[in-house]
Amino acid sequence: MGLRDKLRKFKHSSPAKGIELRKRNVHQNFSSPSVPVSEQKLQMWRTLPAQIRHDPSMASFRMENERHRECTLSHAMESCEDFEQSQADSQFITIRNISHTNHIDLDEKSKQDDGLLCHHALNQLKDGEIKIEKLKRQHVKVTKRICLLLFWIFAVAVFMLVEEKHLLEKTLEVPYERDKYFMLWQKPTGDFKLNIFGTFNETVYDVNDTENYLTIQPQISRSSEINNNSNFKDVFQAWIVPLVNEELLDYAPVLVKNKTYKMTDELLENFSDAESTFRLKISTNINTDLAIKLIYNPLIINVFERTFIAIVCSLLSIAVLACFNDRPNMEEIVEWMNMEMLTLLFCMMIIVAVLTETGVFDYIAVLAFEISGGKTWPMIYSLCFITCFVSSFLDNMTTVLLMTPAVIRLCEVLNLDPVPVLMGVIVHSNIGGCLTPIGDPISIIIYSNHFMTSHDITFMKFVGHTLPGVALTAIQSCIYLRLIFRDINSLRLNEPKEIKELRREIRVWYKAANSISSFSKDDDSVRETMQRKVRILKNALKRKLRELEITDTYVHTLEDLKLKYPIKNKTLLIQASGALVFVIVCFFIQSVPRLRTLPMGWVALLGIIALLIILNRDDMDQLMHRIEWTTLLFFAAMFVMMECVERLGLFNWIGQLTEYIILCVDKRNRLAMSIFIILWMSALASAILDSVPVTVMMVKLVTSLVSKSTLDLPLEPLVWSLAFGPALGGNGTLYGASANVISAGIAEQHGYKISFTRYLRIVFPMMLAQITTITGYLFISHILFEWH
Repeated sequence: MGLRDKLRKFKHSSPAKGIELRKRNVHQNFSSPSVPVSEQKLQMWRTLPAQIRHDPSMASFRMENERHRECTLSHAMESCEDFEQSQADSQFITIRNISHTNHIDLDEKSKQDDGLLCHHALNQLKDGEIKIEKLKRQHVKVTKRICLLLFWIFAVAVFMLVEEKHLLEKTLEVPYERDKYFMLWQKPTGDFKLNIFGTFNETVYDVNDTENYLTIQPQISRSSEINNNSNFKDVFQAWIVPLVNEELLDYAPVLVKNKTYKMTDELLENFSDAESTFRLKISTNINTDLAIKLIYNPLIINVFERTFIAIVCSLLSIAVLACFNDRPNMEEIVEWMNMEMLTLLFCMMIIVAVLTETGVFDYIAVLAFEISGGKTWPMIYSLCFITCFVSSFLDNMTTVLLMTPAVIRLCEVLNLDPVPVLMGVIVHSNIGGCLTPIGDPISIIIYSNHFMTSHDITFMKFVGHTLPGVALTAIQSCIYLRLIFRDINSLRLNEPKEIKELRREIRVWYKAANSISSFSKDDDSVRETMQRKVRILKNALKRKLRELEITDTYVHTLEDLKLKYPIKNKTLLIQASGALVFVIVCFFIQSVPRLRTLPMGWVALLGIIALLIILNRDDMDQLMHRIEWTTLLFFAAMFVMMECVERLGLFNWIGQLTEYIILCVDKRNRLAMSIFIILWMSALASAILDSVPVTVMMVKLVTSLVSKSTLDLPLEPLVWSLAFGPALGGNGTLYGASANVISAGIAEQHGYKISFTRYLRIVFPMMLAQITTITGYLFISHILFEWH
C-alpha cells in the first residue's frame, strides 16, 4: 500500500471522525449555531483541556478543526506525490515483509509516520505562505518606488524643458505735465497683472480724498504705428493710485500696489492680431517728476474653480486609501455624502429662485431707504440689520448675491461709496447665518450631523443659544463701522464744489496758524485768531454736510425708487413666502421630542413639493437651471475628501493632540479651554481657508472630543463654539467665505473694486473683536451660569 493510499484511508476512515459524527447526532440540540470560526479562535480552542474541547457546546470548533485537518491532509497528499514515487519500491517491499502477527504494530507505526509527515507538510505550507507575504510586501514597496521615481522623472523633464517665466521689470520716470508711454512688446495671452513701487499714500482709500495721484491707463492699437497716439484706445478702466504730498516724496517709504486685469474674449481676439500693439499711458498731477518701478506679469492662470479642485482632491484622497488596501466601493462613497444637508440646500435654492422673480430684494433696499429718511448712517444700519435677518433664513451666499446690486444702486442715488456699505452687508450676512440651522452652509453641516441630532440638538435650542451671540456681534459690528468711518466724508463718492473749496480754505488757514511760532504774546494772539477762524470754517463745513443729508430731493428720490423697483408679482411672493414659513414652522415643531418624526431634508422637500404643486409651472427646466449645481457638487466632494482624511488618521491625531492640551489644564477649566480652542482655531482657519472644509473637519473633531470619557466634556458649548467660529472667522479676509467673494465680484462688475488689503485692514480687526465678544458670551453662559 502506497503512502498516498494510506493518507486517503486515514482521511476517510478516521475513527475520530466517526465518533465526532455520532456525537454530533446525539448532541445536535446542544450544539452551538453554525458560525464562522477564525484561525485565531481555533488555535485558542486547541490549547484547552480535552474535557472542555469535547463538550457539546464546542461542537462548532471541533467541526471546524476537522475541516482544517481534512484540508491539511489533502494538501499533504498532493505535496508528497513526488516523494511517494521515488520511495515507492522500498516502501512496498518493507510493508510486504511485515508478518501478519505484527500488523497492529505496523498500523500504529504508520499512523505515527503519517502524523509526522502531515506536520512536516503543514510547516512547509506555513513557510510558503510567509514567503508569499514577503514577496507581496516587496512588490508593493517596489511599485511605490517606481511610481515616485516616474513622478520625479516627469518633474525633472518639465523643469529642464520649460524655462522660468521672466517678468518685465522697469524703473520709469513719470514727467511733470506730460504723459509717459511705456510699450509692452509681450502682449498678454490671458489675465495680466501690474505691480508698481512708489511713494503711495496708504492712509487714503478713495482718490477723492487726496489731491495727488498717479494714473495708469492700458491702451491698445490695431496698427503697428506706435508714434501715432490717435490709433491707441483705452481698453480698461484707468487705475488711479493716491500719492503722498509733494514735500514728502523724498522721505515717504516705498510701497507696492498691484492690480489684476481680467481679459474678455473680445480683448483676447484684439491682442491676438499680429499688427496690434499694447502700451501703458502713465501720468501724474504733481508738480515734479515721479520715479516708480513697474513689474509686468503677462499671464495669470486662473482656470480651476473650487468645485473642480474639490472633486480632484476627493479623487486623490480615494486613491491614497486604495494604496493602503482600503479602497471604498461606490455605496460607501454615496453614504459619506450628507444627503440630508444636500437636500436641504437644494430645496432652499428653489425657494430663493422663486422669491427672486418677485423683485422682493430690490424692494427691501428701497424699504431701508424709506426707513432711514434719506440719512446716511440710519440707512447703513437698516441695510445691515435687514441683511442679517434675511440671511438667517436664506443662504447667505444667495442673500449677498441679491442684496449687493440693490445696495450699489441705493448708494449711487445717495452719492455714497458702495465699498464700505458692502463690507457691512457682507459681515452681517455671515453673522445672520449663525442664527438658525438653515441660514448658512456651516450651520447646515453642524445641524445635519447625525451625532448632533441624536444628542438633542434641536432647531429651537440652536436658535435660543445663538440669538444672544448674534445680537451682540451685530450691534458691536455697527458700532465698529461707525468708529472707523466716523468722518462721513470718507463715505462720499463725489463732493460738491463748494464743499471742496471749503475744505481747501480750512487747510490753508490751518497751515498758516501752525506756521506762527509762539515767541511773544502778539504771535500767540494772531495764532489764536487764526485758529478761531479754522473752527468757524469747520462748523460751516458741518452745516453744509448736514444739509446734504436732509434735502428736498428725498421725497422725489423715494418715489422714483418705488416706481422703478416695485413688487413684480405679489401672488407669487405670497406663495413662496408661505412655503418658506411652512418649512420654518415645521423646523420648530420638530424641536419637540414627541413630534420629531422627519429630518430637515424631508421637511424642506415637502415644502418645495407643495410650492411646485401650487405654482403649477410649465417651465420647470428653467427653474432647475437656476439651481447652483456646482455648489452642491462642491459640498458632496468635500464630504468625501474629509471622510478619506479621517480614515487616514489625521483627525484622530488632531483629536489626540487637542485632548493632550485639554488634559494639561485643571479639570475645572477643561470646558473653558475646549471652548477657546474650538472657537479660535476654527475662526482663524476659516479666515485663511474656505470655511466649509474647516467646518467639516471641526465637526469630526468635536464629536471625537465629546466621545472621549477621559475629558467628560458636554456637547452643547462646543457646538455653539463651532457654529460661531467658522462663520465669524470667514469675515476676516476677502476669501474667507463664499459670500465675500460673490459680493466682491458683483461690485467689481459695477466698477467698484473691493481690494484684499483694504478689506483686511478694516474687517480683520472687526472679526477679532467679534470672536472676543463671543468668547466672553460663551464663558459667561456656559462656564459661569452653566446654561447647558
